[in-house]
Amino acid sequence: MDQTLSISGPVGAEFRWLLQSARVPSVRSMREFAEAELVIPDGQYRGRRFRVDRQPFTRLLLEELDNPRWRDVFIAGPSQSGKTYIAFGLPLIYHTAELREPFVVGLPDMRMAQNKWRIDIEPIFRASPRLEQLLPTKGPGSRGGEIKDTVTLTNGAVIKFMTAGGEDTSKAGFTARVLGVTEAARFSTQAEASVEADPLRQLRARLRSYQRSRRRVYVEGTLTVDEELPWTARQFSSQSRIVCPCPHCGQWITPGREQLGGWEGAHNELEAAEGAAWFCGACGEAITEAERRTANENAQLVHAGQEIDAEGEISGEAPPTTRLWFHWTAFHNLFQSAADLAVEEWQAAQLEPGTQERENADRELAQFLHSETWRPVDLEHEPLPEGSVAGRAVEQLPRGAPPADTAAVTVGVDCGMYRLHWVAICWRSNWTGHVLDYNTVEVLHRGGDTAGRRKHVKARLAEALEELRDYLAAAWRLGDQRLELGRVFVDAGYLSDTVHAFCRDAGPVYFAALGRGTGQQAGYQYAHPSALGRDVKRIGDGYHLRVHRKHRQLYAIVDSDAWKSTFQEAFRADAGERGSLSIFHDLAGGHKTYERHVRSERPVRKHHPRHGLITVWEAASRANHYLDASYLAAAAGHLVGFRFTASPQDRGPELAAEAAAEAVSQRLTTPDGRDFLDTPAPH
Repeated sequence: MDQTLSISGPVGAEFRWLLQSARVPSVRSMREFAEAELVIPDGQYRGRRFRVDRQPFTRLLLEELDNPRWRDVFIAGPSQSGKTYIAFGLPLIYHTAELREPFVVGLPDMRMAQNKWRIDIEPIFRASPRLEQLLPTKGPGSRGGEIKDTVTLTNGAVIKFMTAGGEDTSKAGFTARVLGVTEAARFSTQAEASVEADPLRQLRARLRSYQRSRRRVYVEGTLTVDEELPWTARQFSSQSRIVCPCPHCGQWITPGREQLGGWEGAHNELEAAEGAAWFCGACGEAITEAERRTANENAQLVHAGQEIDAEGEISGEAPPTTRLWFHWTAFHNLFQSAADLAVEEWQAAQLEPGTQERENADRELAQFLHSETWRPVDLEHEPLPEGSVAGRAVEQLPRGAPPADTAAVTVGVDCGMYRLHWVAICWRSNWTGHVLDYNTVEVLHRGGDTAGRRKHVKARLAEALEELRDYLAAAWRLGDQRLELGRVFVDAGYLSDTVHAFCRDAGPVYFAALGRGTGQQAGYQYAHPSALGRDVKRIGDGYHLRVHRKHRQLYAIVDSDAWKSTFQEAFRADAGERGSLSIFHDLAGGHKTYERHVRSERPVRKHHPRHGLITVWEAASRANHYLDASYLAAAAGHLVGFRFTASPQDRGPELAAEAAAEAVSQRLTTPDGRDFLDTPAPH
């Protein structure tokens, strides 16, 4: 033993006390603290220690909260899933009890302070024998004392309740580095279009005495509508999502409300509960409750820009932001089974559509049960107004005349027995599009000996495609230069072998394409891949490129529902607004035929037997070929760099031209650098 410590008498005792007091206790991570100290104060696990395996998403959340990278943390999830406890209560308890530092609680209304303390904060302290010792013995918060704006714990840490604005001058001099905001939606100002409304910015100002790198802000709330917090903070954040491995196909999935099914045809609540299940959005298979738990136990968190492969390895850099977006849904909430959720869905579905009661029920299910922003269904039923296309004609631009700031041009082709329909769209450096040209190429004549001519349709389709290729090769000029094609997507849903053979020989800008949409054809719902792999070589927004093993080339699979919506919305947007479309001036017909095709379908919200509430496109007319060609051209526009909506990665409008040049010259390769054609085909 150290000779110093063996000193006896009062001097030795005093010295040992001094050494003991000088020791600096080690600081635990938030997860270590939670599992060691917290006891559940209420609910089905009352009196038991906190464990992350009860709600596996909490493991992912606590790992991120322990990551010093994140300065701002926005957290959203379903009600009654432990959201307030884990996203508001735990951070407050950790910072005040473990780190012994002041904590600012941001409230929409100071009258909420008493309830927040009594219902959400004090019970967490009282449930744990060790934490209970920190409760104040006198003053506000002690023995039922009224909470005005401050609670001081016995370790000296102060909990300060604040609201934005107001007349409370005492908070101007209060210093803290940590802010926790609850009831986030009530800090939103709907008249503003900013990412954060003024009330939240006012509360942030209370932390400015600390360097930005030392501040931490927690914001938790229920998702309400797109225009309110916490959803408005998502755009400029990590945009993280929890992905779980499907027990059937192995794809990493994030099921939402549309993947809760099996209850729709039930005659009563018992049938709804019995038939309920979650379904994989990729393979369509039902997921049992046991499989759902296992999938959640193996869940991973993927940030925007990152990809996850079949083995669960995450690649790619997280976006350059210090703002974490963490969101779990009903699929990740193991406190409620699919049967529990289905009964509430079935009960709401019995209400009269279009009534206020039905709207309120649907809103409650979206926001509180599934943690999704609610959007009025009526907005999705509105057809594209008549005249929307013709009204966008630019008098100074006749057919085939590209705008001077054209960065790229793409073409979509719809193939049929009697003719090809094609549409060419210019993508401009001001982030708008312009329908440059459209027309048809005859394949077969109608009438006469149709049966005799049908046996020659393959040859005629190939000839028609070659005619179109020759025309497109020299169709348009931009100043003194021929306008180069960016990408051409050719529908391969009809005589696919003929289309693939043509695209293989036509050149690198030609791609066979397949449109996939719910309700389009049975069994052909679009499944978006989560990661690149042996066959998937490019993942875009609502489309991807994959290897066709038979034809030894890349082809595109496009979410037709999503791209029809995007294309029609471009004609709804204000002229000249980013993502809007214009069209050439047509003196002869005024685009009557083209507009009729574009308006031939409209989106309708329906219940799918496996995927719950989904958007399907219903055709009012079979004359929709220009619509199909148009959405293919629009998807091809994304491939060459055009973006209909802004994103944090956009550096400016010159990106469209840069990306177009890159896409035209690019040679897609396998992950190990080989050309995809060198990858062996399966036996």
